[in-house]
Amino acid sequence: MNKEITKPLQLEEVIRLIQDQTDIITDSEKCTLDDVRGRILAEDIIAPHDQPPFPRSPFDGYAVRSRDTEGAGQETPVVLEVIGEVDAGGWFGETVAPGQAVRIMTGAPIPEGADAVIKQEETDYGEDRVRIYREMRDHQNYIFAGEDYRQGSVLLEKGEYIGPVEVGILASAGICEVFVQRKPRAVVISTGDEIIYPGQPLTAGKIYDSNLYTIVNQLKDWNVDVIAAMHSSDRAEQAEEMIRRYANAADLIVTSGGVSVGKKDIMHEVFSMLGIDRIFWKVGMKPGAAVLAGKFGNTVILSLSGNPYAAYVDLHMIVRPTLSRLTGNNRLEMIRGTAVLANGYDRKSPVRRFIRAFVQDGKAYIDGHTGGNGDISSGRHMNAMIDVPSGSGELMAGAEVNVILL
Repeated sequence: MNKEITKPLQLEEVIRLIQDQTDIITDSEKCTLDDVRGRILAEDIIAPHDQPPFPRSPFDGYAVRSRDTEGAGQETPVVLEVIGEVDAGGWFGETVAPGQAVRIMTGAPIPEGADAVIKQEETDYGEDRVRIYREMRDHQNYIFAGEDYRQGSVLLEKGEYIGPVEVGILASAGICEVFVQRKPRAVVISTGDEIIYPGQPLTAGKIYDSNLYTIVNQLKDWNVDVIAAMHSSDRAEQAEEMIRRYANAADLIVTSGGVSVGKKDIMHEVFSMLGIDRIFWKVGMKPGAAVLAGKFGNTVILSLSGNPYAAYVDLHMIVRPTLSRLTGNNRLEMIRGTAVLANGYDRKSPVRRFIRAFVQDGKAYIDGHTGGNGDISSGRHMNAMIDVPSGSGELMAGAEVNVILL
């Protein structure tokens, strides 16, 4: 495949192109509550019962008939007969008659006949007889059956992301298994004769492979099943064989390195050997401009820059929206906002630039050592990137900037 000079595409156009080539996962599997967090629902969840299933008390106090408390006050207490007690998890089978009250605890079922609960601190805490110091309204401090949700209502919808709250909703309905979309399957390949695995001797001319581990762990954070992670030399035949071997099993193959125009930028040749028509090559941004994308069968191939920070930008700007389309997970969509620069940035940006930053309380802080494309340590505390438009000059402290939260 030629490495001819091509005009870089705008990031938004690149995202549209790759999402148009990405098919949403339709396979599903059953998952228990213990493992369901972070998954995408493959079915609507219908409430099997009212929640709560009975009227219950929001406070410790006394279940009463509101009409029996008419005129009650600090100087004119109403005295009621206490006929029993009901705790959370218990049940009081009798009906509250005129002039009666039942001692009740938070979360306990409100007995028949009672239509209000008075807080215990508004009484004298009586055991056989209780003095009521406040007049109650009908259904005051009264949680109705089904107040949270009603039987037959849609609790969660197909395609919804399951976070901790959603897991709690499932548990509240007594549901212990649900059908979820299977996880996207990915293969990660880092390329380059110069890189070696951590743990090997660091010989002359070699560097340890950080990209493989950064990409794999970022994908796992996005709930991707990484089925293989490996290193290829700068021999195109080796990378081609790896992609061919795993393509049928993977939804996505992410590679790093070999995507520019140098002698050992092999991914163009690999695409040619596999017969892949590229979707795009090169994005109008810095860092991470050198990105090559294509599709081999049903598998999307995204070849990222080999520079660690550039590859990290590509992960968020290109791989992340691809996964959002693949899974339908809107939690992967970019969270954008604005912040005020706490300190300046003294470089011009003839092309769109993404700067490492830490955003807190509406302010964006740029590390004094922002690092080059090949640096990884300066990104240690970053939780955002500043999105600088092309043609921008130096950024002054106090300026409002666009930020993307990571």
